[in-house]
Amino acid sequence: AEIHHLGIEENGIYTIQPDPRRPAACDMETAGGGWTVFQRRLDGSADFNRTWQEYRDGFGSPQGEHWLGNGALHALAGSGQNVLRIQLEDWHLQRRQATYSTFRVASEASRYRLTARDYSGDAGNALSYSKRYNHDGRPFSTSDRDHDRYTSGNCAQYYGAGWWFDSCFAANLNGKYYRGPCNKKPIAPHARQRPLFFFQVNDINVRAMRIFIGYFK
Repeated sequence: AEIHHLGIEENGIYTIQPDPRRPAACDMETAGGGWTVFQRRLDGSADFNRTWQEYRDGFGSPQGEHWLGNGALHALAGSGQNVLRIQLEDWHLQRRQATYSTFRVASEASRYRLTARDYSGDAGNALSYSKRYNHDGRPFSTSDRDHDRYTSGNCAQYYGAGWWFDSCFAANLNGKYYRGPCNKKPIAPHARQRPLFFFQVNDINVRAMRIFIGYFK
C-alpha cells in the first residue's frame, strides 16, 4: 500500500516492510490497487503440502505459485484496518471474488489465528459458512501442527494443505491442485447457492486464484 501511495501504479515484485529483503507481488490495478498478494495458484507447480516452518517462512516464487508466509502475514495484518480479497477464476474463465473488510492474522504464539469478517462479493462467504465450518477465529494447521477441531484426525494431513481448518473446512484454497476441469459446468454465480470456494481447488473447478491484503485508504 505504501508503494501505491507513492504514486507507483505498475504491477510488479517489490520489497515490503517490515522485512525489506522479502519480495512480494503487488497488484496496483485490481479494485483501486495497493494490494499485496500473499497466495497465488496458477498451474499446480508448487506443492502446498508443507510444514509449519515452511508456511511460517513462505515458499514458492512471487512471480508464480507461492505463499508469502504466515510470519509476513502477521507483520502486515496483525493489527489495524486490513482488507482481505480472494479472487478466483474457473476453467471457463469466469471470475468471482470475496472481500472481507475486517482481516487480521495473529502471532505465531497465537497460532496465526485468522480474523476474517464483514464479507462482500459474489463468491459466497465460505470462511463463515456454518457452525462446524467456520474458519474465522480458527488457528492455522499443518500436517505437523494439528490445531483444528476435527477430533478424529488431522485435517491438514488428510487434505494435504496448511490452512485455518475448523472440522474440517468449507474453504481450503491451499488444497491439492487438479489440472483440468472436473466437470463441464461453470461456477455458479448466485450467492444463495453454495459458496464458490466451498471445497478444495479441484472440487469447484478453480483454475487460478490470488489472495490479497489491502488497507483502508
